[in-house]
Amino acid sequence: MRPIALFVPLLLANVAFPQASGLGIKGGPLLSDTHSGASRSDKLPGATIGLYFPLHAGTRLELQPEFMLTALGAAYEGSDGEISSVRTVYAQVPIAMKLFLSNAVNFHAGVQGGRLLFAEQYTPNGTSDLRDSYSKMDWGVIIGGGVDLRSGVDFMLRYYSGMAPVLLNDESLFPRNRSMQFTIGYRLMQFKSVNHGRRRK
Repeated sequence: MRPIALFVPLLLANVAFPQASGLGIKGGPLLSDTHSGASRSDKLPGATIGLYFPLHAGTRLELQPEFMLTALGAAYEGSDGEISSVRTVYAQVPIAMKLFLSNAVNFHAGVQGGRLLFAEQYTPNGTSDLRDSYSKMDWGVIIGGGVDLRSGVDFMLRYYSGMAPVLLNDESLFPRNRSMQFTIGYRLMQFKSVNHGRRRK
């Protein structure tokens, strides 16, 4: 363990860090479900798209607020074997702090708030609007990692865990949104150059 402990400071001393604040557009696929101790749901595919604002926040740090439109969902199997699903759409505002470990590789963590725009249930018998049954707000924590290239292309894998139950007047299920998403972003603008003596890949 001692050689590893000695190697880590040397590694961190030779990394390159974020170079510019900017504005970008990002999007990609995701898998989501609702987590509940009293019921089980299966994952459904969805998608997210929006804007992100990487802001230089220190030698190895970026603060990244985002504005995203995200389609989530979950599938359920009833006691009679009937399959139903719920689709929701949220306007989300994630705010993440990114720590760069190399020229491009980074890890991030933060919080996310969301406003419900759409909620609908699909069953073999038809569809029904669930917006009156769902909480208008959703919030939770995010964690993930990514690769930000000097070309302006950013790749990110992120997990979201909701901390607030999504249903109103619920006294037994308390389901919370969960998702795993992969996004590709492109920095359309760079506001401020920061020269650290090295370049990203």
